[in-house]
Amino acid sequence: MKRLIVGLIISLVALWWAFKGMDWQAFKEALTKGNMLWIAASSLVLLSVIPLRGLRWCIFMEPVKKVPVRLTTEATIVGYFGNNALPFRLGELLRSYYVARQAPAPLTQVFGTVIVERVIDMLSALVLLVFLPLTGAVPEQFKRPLLLLVVLCLIVAVVTVWLARRENGIPFVKGRLKSILDNLQLGFTSLRQEQHYLTLFLTTVVIWLLYLVYIHIAQYAMGLGLSLVQSYLILVATTLVLVIPAAPGFVGTFHAAVILVCVNIFSMDPSRAQAMAVVLHAIGYIPYTIIGAILFFKSHLRLQDVKSQPLKPEAESYR
Repeated sequence: MKRLIVGLIISLVALWWAFKGMDWQAFKEALTKGNMLWIAASSLVLLSVIPLRGLRWCIFMEPVKKVPVRLTTEATIVGYFGNNALPFRLGELLRSYYVARQAPAPLTQVFGTVIVERVIDMLSALVLLVFLPLTGAVPEQFKRPLLLLVVLCLIVAVVTVWLARRENGIPFVKGRLKSILDNLQLGFTSLRQEQHYLTLFLTTVVIWLLYLVYIHIAQYAMGLGLSLVQSYLILVATTLVLVIPAAPGFVGTFHAAVILVCVNIFSMDPSRAQAMAVVLHAIGYIPYTIIGAILFFKSHLRLQDVKSQPLKPEAESYR
């Protein structure tokens, strides 16, 4: 509950900062200039990320249970629905339960593969950060925080490689906690599948390229005339802000990140930046939430069942 309250407070403060002193007329005019066809194209590009994430997660799942890409793709968008509509970012547990129930497979081990996927995303963000200074678009005051983030991500990378190479579970812990951590660590063994390295690399690269394309098409739809490098900077900012506790759907924090970059770095008119933030957020939020909700209710999952699932070692293996 405390985490939910903190997230809501942060989102409210971010919304207040992002839209304080808003010129509603100028904001409305900026919104109406948006080209709906290009906005729809941007949304389709973003939706095309889902099957790629499903394919990549399917590879991560192999040490636990071989599952069809269709299942991991559906679960991925159900997870986005959960993160957009539910508190505590329950989407990660929701999509794990979606797969674990239908595979079937041990929930703890499925959740371990989700952690692996998120670690890979964090390492991908590290790559984005490493290349960011080369663009020449980073103000001096942001370089030190970026360096600290790079160091943090490198530490996570080292821990990930260590976990992936261990064959005897997690050391230094005992009892029930060790059983839980060992089950989670099983997800990291997918990183030992050398035959999949090229596929994992290519899917990850294409996923992030599609994120960049979605932003660049969206800014074009809004008539902002940003360069690809500037769209790249927005991508980095909106990626980094996801680690901050926030309301479901990252409402407020996402908008603040877009507006901060557009106004403080690109010197854009605040009303146009605010319109861009609203449209960019809606492009992902609305389709993901609607499609994810449809799949969730079709699956007959119940939220109370998901919330009551303990991440504990399973009595048997389904492999």
